[in-house]
Amino acid sequence: MREIKFLSKHNPEGVSIESCDMKPVRYKDTGIWVCSSEHMSELAREEAHHHDHDDQDPLDVHQLESWRNIYYHSLIWNNIKTLPKGQHLLEIGAGSGYDAAQFLPDYHMVLTDVSPETLVRLKDRLHDNDTAMLSEPMYMACDGEHLPFANQQFDGVYMVATFHHFSNYVQAVDEVARVLRPGGLLVLGIEPNKTYFKPLQWFQRFLYRITGTDPHHISKADAQMQGFTKGEFELLFGGDKWCELDVRPMWFLAGWVHYILEFVYRTFKLKKRIKLPLSLEKGLVSFDEFLFSIPGLKFFCWHWIVNVKKK
Repeated sequence: MREIKFLSKHNPEGVSIESCDMKPVRYKDTGIWVCSSEHMSELAREEAHHHDHDDQDPLDVHQLESWRNIYYHSLIWNNIKTLPKGQHLLEIGAGSGYDAAQFLPDYHMVLTDVSPETLVRLKDRLHDNDTAMLSEPMYMACDGEHLPFANQQFDGVYMVATFHHFSNYVQAVDEVARVLRPGGLLVLGIEPNKTYFKPLQWFQRFLYRITGTDPHHISKADAQMQGFTKGEFELLFGGDKWCELDVRPMWFLAGWVHYILEFVYRTFKLKKRIKLPLSLEKGLVSFDEFLFSIPGLKFFCWHWIVNVKKK
């Protein structure tokens, strides 16, 4: 395992974490580092505050154990696992650690999140579950638009349901390109499609009212985001830094089912979220994959999965 180097104006090769320009500090006695940029956006600060206090069960809230999620998360995992074992991975927006647990046995990892309390919960969860690890990961609370790492430190970078939380997408992509090694892989998982999420903005207040949702309990980034088109990803990664771009659709009918069931759960204040039979879930996902093979239908997916390599 090589030592991860950090940004320094005076040393282009990078420095140890204690000498980083962003003045990192230990967070309480948790083993978490906090390395915040003075240029951190107001949105990032609000996201950090929100997620510091949001301790809902991610497996339940996001229904991560449903087949419609397992199938597409497994695509993300398989893409990243094309990298040789023993390499160095960076996760931006590590959240619950659901995805990190897949890679910790075989890769050296740095897990970041804008919220230090999220990382505290993540670290506790990984250790409580006796998660197998090639090495103890580094936990770093930082802003994905201002990463504290030196250039070319990672072989792979991934973020799942995180990219739409940035205020400046171009800057976030540039930062990833900076810390990736040549030939390194970037995966953006489960990013919303503008086809649906932009129109939903028009009905947001109505949906909050009918479902009894308190807007103050919603992440500002989630409330404001409008999603992305396939063309916008092609534009973001169309420069001379990137190659082998693949923008894959996720959820068509499965997406309608997912969000309608969530609407019913919230509107009628059900005690538990509705779970579909496994056979029905698998049928929906398989049918969606067939529909995406029909020209034009992939543009009506609910989410995207993006894979791209640095030249």
